[in-house]
Amino acid sequence: MSVSLIMTNFSAGELSPRLGGRVDLAKYSNGLAVLENMYTHPHGGASRRTGFRFIREVIGRDLMVQGCFDSADGWTIGAGWSVSDSAASCDGTQSVSTILSRDIGLIAGRTYEFGFKISNCIGGSVQIISAGAGVSNPASADGLFVSRLEAGESGLISISADVDFIGKVESVYVREIGPKVRLIPFEFSTEQAYVLEFTDKNVRIYKDSGIVVDADGEPVEVSTPYTESDLEKLRFTQSADVMYLVHPEVQPYKLSRTSHVDWTVKLVPFLSPPAEWNSEKGFPSCVTFFEERLCFAASPANPQTVWMSKSGAYENFGVSAPVVDDDACTYTLSADQVNAIRWMVSSKKLIMGTSGGEWWLSGGGSADSVTPNSVMVRRETTHGSAAIPPVVVGGIMIFLQREGKTIRELSYSFEADGYVAPDLTILAEHLTRSNTITEWAYQQSPDSIVWMIRDDGALLGLTYQREHEVVGYHRHVTEGKFRSVCVIPGVSQEELWCVVTREVEGVTRSYIERMEEQFNGEDSVSAFFVDSGLSYDQDVADTVFTGLDHLEGKKVSILADGAVRPDVVVEKGHITLASPAKVVHAGLPYTSNLKTLRIEGGSMTGTAQGSMKRISHVTVRLFQSLGLQVGYDKDNLERAPFRTSADKVGGPPSLFDGDYEVKFNRGYDRDGQIYIRQDQPLPLTVLALIPQVSVYS
Repeated sequence: MSVSLIMTNFSAGELSPRLGGRVDLAKYSNGLAVLENMYTHPHGGASRRTGFRFIREVIGRDLMVQGCFDSADGWTIGAGWSVSDSAASCDGTQSVSTILSRDIGLIAGRTYEFGFKISNCIGGSVQIISAGAGVSNPASADGLFVSRLEAGESGLISISADVDFIGKVESVYVREIGPKVRLIPFEFSTEQAYVLEFTDKNVRIYKDSGIVVDADGEPVEVSTPYTESDLEKLRFTQSADVMYLVHPEVQPYKLSRTSHVDWTVKLVPFLSPPAEWNSEKGFPSCVTFFEERLCFAASPANPQTVWMSKSGAYENFGVSAPVVDDDACTYTLSADQVNAIRWMVSSKKLIMGTSGGEWWLSGGGSADSVTPNSVMVRRETTHGSAAIPPVVVGGIMIFLQREGKTIRELSYSFEADGYVAPDLTILAEHLTRSNTITEWAYQQSPDSIVWMIRDDGALLGLTYQREHEVVGYHRHVTEGKFRSVCVIPGVSQEELWCVVTREVEGVTRSYIERMEEQFNGEDSVSAFFVDSGLSYDQDVADTVFTGLDHLEGKKVSILADGAVRPDVVVEKGHITLASPAKVVHAGLPYTSNLKTLRIEGGSMTGTAQGSMKRISHVTVRLFQSLGLQVGYDKDNLERAPFRTSADKVGGPPSLFDGDYEVKFNRGYDRDGQIYIRQDQPLPLTVLALIPQVSVYS
């Protein structure tokens, strides 16, 4: 006897394989064994994630000072060269090659971009040499020349000219390729939100899916005191167009925006700063706002101390005589062990995560504000926190336990008359069992997802909506590694931005990429399901599309006018299609997989677990979908056809809404699992699965 079962939703997300026997759990029927490159919606269905759109490559700051040829300082000058007017000139009178060299501290093994401009060239050629590593192509005409070379052990670069060269070399620059980078959101308002790209002693700014440029079309860059090793410990808080930055080994700075292209980073001009802040004892490592005060905490020498500014005067830490209520305040947590403060979040109370537990700080009474003479501090839980600021979802704080693997939600419980912090990873512990979370960001719309970077470069997602009891994890991978993540407001939904490292032509390069908005189209023409991709929308159909230099030598997936085309290899930055198209999306392919847990149900005598069972066919309820494979495991999948006689000849099939039945050509087995895959650049949303199951008792 066969029966129809139904999996109505996937709100529990991917569950740990250790739950393989817990069919008694309510979440078992809504959970999955695999949810990769797909995510679960709060209302139950599971969709393929959209692709990541390429924005720009990350390159480090210019290591050459402006006007580096103004004098001979720092340069070793060979015969035939002269240095003047910010340019190096060679008269071509020598009988041997002439060289201008300088040590700029290149790091051996790293790749750098070398650029220079030639003017007044009469003859001969010039090359850039990275000592002990490589030589650029020769340049023998006026213009700007760019090459990428790996640095040698010496840290030297040289400009070499042959004996016939006569001309000037100017505008030399050197930038590191694929530097360590961190993304930080800057939200002046929902209409004026930016992504800040922090690299070694440098910041660049992004907005509206592009980099912010000045009047000359050059990217706006701001120098900072933070080296690449400082980026992990950098913390920030923002008020209007001023962001305060702290690091335990660097004096507090503030980043200010006065216009779209005018940004500055300077020391905070404190009045009466605490005497404990100095180069010997260190500086605060946490910062936030609370009750109109700017709050700092946890210097290396005072890890349990909180410093709060005067009320309404964020940069003033003065104290009157006698003390008044709006004076600056200093408090130190008292505990049976050192509880170094790891983060602070402003709520009705100042919530603090420490290495040994979670605390709150407030005024002396339930309705009182904090003053120098009125404060109450209490420890609520003893889990301990990692040094990563929590994300706030509604009134609930989601924080990372101190070992970096366990995710907890901190919320107030009326039953306990205090804060509790239940474990959110207990049902999906396999996702962080061998790895840790390094960064995360919360995307409120459209689906309330916490996005997390894992230390191995995977991107994890947590669909979280506590009021509807939705807590579902999903994994996302790409041809490369995710390294940083941030979220800023967008026009129709919040935007997820990532740094992704990809190996191209043997060089590891870092790209800024933005996840495409959730697909909601009437046809497949606008579907964007490729990574590090670009789109082309033109009035006249063509076969050649350029601008893909960042994927040189890579095989890319193509969706042209809504139809899947054969994969193409990028050559010299362009791709060539077999037939012309107007709307083209091209980028790296990725595969989405959904696998159910062992089916429970259908037995007339009790549980179906351990019994031989057979799925004769399965009905997949789809929404705005096109193209998928269905089977009983990843090696036995059948591609489902969607084209009908109603579809226009030569055009793409229509998006499918409704039930699609797939027959299973398999006998009895003990698992009874369903595997769904999408490996084409097309949308897929699964609303429900309805298998027809026979259980042999």
